[in-house]
Amino acid sequence: MIRIGSTQPLGIAARIAALTITALAVFAPPASAWELRVCADPDKLPFSRSDGAGFENKIAELIAKELHADLTFLWTPQTPDMINQALRVGECDIIAGVEDGQAALTSTLAYYRSPMVFLQRADSQPRVEMFDDPALRNMRIGIQPSGGVAHDALEVRGLGANLKFYDFLMTPIIEDIAKGTEIDIGVLWGPAAGYFGALQDVPMVVSPVTPEFEPPFTPMYINIVMGVRRGDEALRDLLDFAISQQWEAINAVLAEFHIPVMPLSRPILTLGAQ
Repeated sequence: MIRIGSTQPLGIAARIAALTITALAVFAPPASAWELRVCADPDKLPFSRSDGAGFENKIAELIAKELHADLTFLWTPQTPDMINQALRVGECDIIAGVEDGQAALTSTLAYYRSPMVFLQRADSQPRVEMFDDPALRNMRIGIQPSGGVAHDALEVRGLGANLKFYDFLMTPIIEDIAKGTEIDIGVLWGPAAGYFGALQDVPMVVSPVTPEFEPPFTPMYINIVMGVRRGDEALRDLLDFAISQQWEAINAVLAEFHIPVMPLSRPILTLGAQ
């Protein structure tokens, strides 16, 4: 029997403890390649793009290689319709880069965890890392998106008048921070801050929000998984195995794209008697 253990949250390790048939199949070279079809947004850097430039494109390539599969993409905007009109009807098999815990999907292990961050110019002082930093009271703060956990945390602290809101377009908030004319600091999720911050003409600093939880129990990070059709546990198990085997390579891709991540323990593959 092949078992996977993990120090990720309890319940994840238990559900993949018996990976017998599907993982054994991976160890034997397949007679012929099979098609692994991934739904992806055609224009959503740094995550995905139709020319293969996104980090989720690169991670999907690693997974397909590990599983001896031919990788194909179905390019469609990453909206709820992607699940209903593409995944459920069989146009694709996987949606990569989704938040863990979505009820409409069966999820793999989390393969990265990225925090909410403060983004500032490197020459901006003081350096802010906490919502309780008194320096925020004298700063113009950009928020992306409105209504999220960071927005709520700042409103609770009486900082609503300091806020400027940005929609889900990735670059405007980061460009405004770099210029320094509209806002002094931004609060947003890590991947866009890390990737686009590194592309600015002025040096930028990404600081994960601390502590990791906003009282009482709201996490200041998002776990990212791959989603498959509800009940497709065989494919989920294959993907879990591939993620465990490509763990270092996945993290190398994230580092190449300047994605800020929080520690996740690699799932451990063990062999035992059936």
